[in-house]
Amino acid sequence: MSERDAVGAGALRQRGARLIVFTLLGTALLGLSAYADSPKPVKVTRCGYANTTYGRSALYPWHMSCAAARNVVTASDSPHARVINFGPGWDGGAVRINSRYWVCTGQMGSYNCGYPYRPREVDGERGYKGPFTMDVEYRTCSAIVHAGSGCAKTVEFSQPQS
Repeated sequence: MSERDAVGAGALRQRGARLIVFTLLGTALLGLSAYADSPKPVKVTRCGYANTTYGRSALYPWHMSCAAARNVVTASDSPHARVINFGPGWDGGAVRINSRYWVCTGQMGSYNCGYPYRPREVDGERGYKGPFTMDVEYRTCSAIVHAGSGCAKTVEFSQPQS
């Protein structure tokens, strides 16, 4: 191997090493930004109850008053509410409450309504994307749903911390 070939090979190795380092740094930064944007667990205290289609439900509001949470849950249960239904694979729909669309979804005794509704399509099906700036979790307190445990004083759910 000539001296010129050896210098060229060394420069090539150096470029390859830089490329690997930059790729690893880029991957690490993407991972950190995804982690920073991911929802964080938030502990929310029960503020009261509302009567819903599914029975007595405990209210756990996030960034809203208990009265506002009760109003949203009650309005979402109205048979006259305007609803944008989501496609198969998405639970619930966007419900018009006081001139705003809220995402109201859930199953098996745990439900929530979050604002704002941001439409999103996945594989041609209508759904939503987060995060929500206001949210109310409501959980049915019946013994059938929660095996006699009733409704907890606090619950933890995922929301971006602010």
